[in-house]
Amino acid sequence: MFRTAPLAIIRLFALPIFLFSLLTVTAHAEEDAGKTPPVYIEIRPQFVVNFESNTARLRYIKTSITLQTDAGDKALIEENMPLVKDALVMFLSSRTSDQVTGAQAREKTRIEAAKDLNKVLKEETGKEPVKSVLFGSFLTQ
Repeated sequence: MFRTAPLAIIRLFALPIFLFSLLTVTAHAEEDAGKTPPVYIEIRPQFVVNFESNTARLRYIKTSITLQTDAGDKALIEENMPLVKDALVMFLSSRTSDQVTGAQAREKTRIEAAKDLNKVLKEETGKEPVKSVLFGSFLTQ
């Protein structure tokens, strides 16, 4: 009797637990279906710009940049790529040594670059399509 009782209890609870887990998985799948994955636009060629230095010698930034946006804004950014590139060159050229040296400074530069790009694009298009600026590489000399 004791051997069949646990089996009966397992059978009794197995179906409701299984059905509940299916409902939970379905609910999460519906939530994820509403979100569109981000789109990445790699800007070519790499940027090489000089930036402000406290010394008399010239300093340079060499970086590869990718923009993160939504699928609906990809064409908008690509159509305005000359404006985007110009804004990035001007932004990076205005940086100082302190603003590009170290991980925290580069992170702040990345965030500020996205804000600056959105400002320029909003003036031109009325939209702020850049979600994030990503540095694939970032070298200073």
